[in-house]
Amino acid sequence: MLLFMQNKERKLIMKIAAIGDSVTRGFDGFKDITENYPYYLSQIMHYPVDNFGINGATIKDDLDSEISNVQWKAYQQCILFMGTNDYGHNADKLQSVINELKNCLAFILQTNPDIQITAVLPLTRYDGHQNAAEQVRFANYTFNELLDTLAKTYKKYDIPVLDWRSLYPNFINDDNYQVKYNDQHVHPTAQTYYQIAKKIAKFIKKQ
Repeated sequence: MLLFMQNKERKLIMKIAAIGDSVTRGFDGFKDITENYPYYLSQIMHYPVDNFGINGATIKDDLDSEISNVQWKAYQQCILFMGTNDYGHNADKLQSVINELKNCLAFILQTNPDIQITAVLPLTRYDGHQNAAEQVRFANYTFNELLDTLAKTYKKYDIPVLDWRSLYPNFINDDNYQVKYNDQHVHPTAQTYYQIAKKIAKFIKKQ
């Protein structure tokens, strides 16, 4: 009986909110697919994962409204996986992006002080078949500068950061991105989504 109660309690412990852009929503470059990373993550971890991802979402313009739709007290874990569209589509200064991120993190933590947040940095991206790492796009910063600044900000909040560059430097690279990305740009194939979920699950379990 005690074991049953412990197992029942464990099942109630973890409910995950997946916050992000199209890579969370499950866009493959042409359409939304059900075989996205939150779908696979739920299967791997045996916990419900609710997908709040919005196609095209940015931290600067969309994160605030995205998190306002979440009943935060119902969740024990949050995965925050976005930022690539701030670099890829907006001309906002990097500090403006970071200020909005700080505001949103403060809101989440104020609403549910016990929630565990895991930050996943944006994946390596390719614009016009060019690795974006050291490229300046619409605002005056490179993609790597965005990743570095996001990581630094999360760490100030003691939030674990999955940085693909250091943990999985060859997961998506110049030699395989055309196979890993369904659009050879930023949107994974279903198989890549599964691999992403496995790596995120492994990272969370280590925390």
